[in-house]
Amino acid sequence: MVNSLSHAGIGLLIVSLFGLREREGKLAVLFSLLPDLDFIPYALFILLENGLSHETRNSLFYFLGHREFMHSILFIILAVLLLHIAERNIRLTIACFLAILSHVYLDYATSWKMRPLFPFIKESSTLGAFDFFDPVINVISMIPLFILLLGYQRNKGKWQNMDPVYGFLQQHNRLIIVFITCLFIIWCALAPFTKLMLVKYVSATENCDISYQNMAPVSFGKFLGAYSFNETHYKIFETTYWNGIYRSDLIPKRSHATLNAMNSRYISKAAALYNSSLPQEIDYPVYNITESSTTITVVISDARSVYVKYWEYFKVEYIFVFDKENSTFTAFTKDQRSRERSVPLNRFIDA
Repeated sequence: MVNSLSHAGIGLLIVSLFGLREREGKLAVLFSLLPDLDFIPYALFILLENGLSHETRNSLFYFLGHREFMHSILFIILAVLLLHIAERNIRLTIACFLAILSHVYLDYATSWKMRPLFPFIKESSTLGAFDFFDPVINVISMIPLFILLLGYQRNKGKWQNMDPVYGFLQQHNRLIIVFITCLFIIWCALAPFTKLMLVKYVSATENCDISYQNMAPVSFGKFLGAYSFNETHYKIFETTYWNGIYRSDLIPKRSHATLNAMNSRYISKAAALYNSSLPQEIDYPVYNITESSTTITVVISDARSVYVKYWEYFKVEYIFVFDKENSTFTAFTKDQRSRERSVPLNRFIDA
């Protein structure tokens, strides 16, 4: 989702649907926000990771990383089970279960990859059915927040000019809540299906098996996809529900003036280092290699980054600087704002 406010709005929608009051309502809203509290263990992980071995670091990342364990089905089950043991309130348990499930589903249905079936399946995946700023989801999530704010302001004697609106909302409150809940469920169920139809259409048009999860939403009804066109190039394309593919480019997989055996060896080494690390942000790796008298630098980026201006997920680059003489290396990452940061070497296995 676009932000925690939207998750809270869906939590309030569930609170209104179940008719929860006071403490119970606050608990349900808390559960709609609970997965994003993983920023606390993630901050601790960032502080500690430099002193950890590679194996320990990667194991802890699965549990402490953002959008990792606390965005998994197992965490949902554990959190709801503990709540039910403590509260012994089946209605509250169901409401909190739906609240936390809505959070995980909405995050999974956007573009950032997660591991919802961890620890049973460690591979990351995503539905990528709608983008962060999906208008339907965001408008629906704002309605319960608006109703709450309107009631709060009226209790303070403000917004008197909104009395007709407030009266209408109070008179038809149940109908409105049920209607937008049904709309929310239908939209969440329909978006992955319509994307599947688009993927099948593009696959038939391109005569290639297009990856469902790697065709990522970039705006309402618009997706960014890629596939390996041949041994040397990827094909990157933009497609919409109403126009099909309307823009595409061939992106070279490797970039170097003279790609000899030595350069290929360093590219393979950089690829192996990257593949041993977590998280795995790059789906379609492009290797750019430059050299000086003493070093060889390999930059790994995602082929789709040329199409995305302000999306950090596709703009990350890994930079490996190899010393020709002693075979050591240093590593850096660069984000969409060109901020370069050193990466601790325990993130990689140097085979």
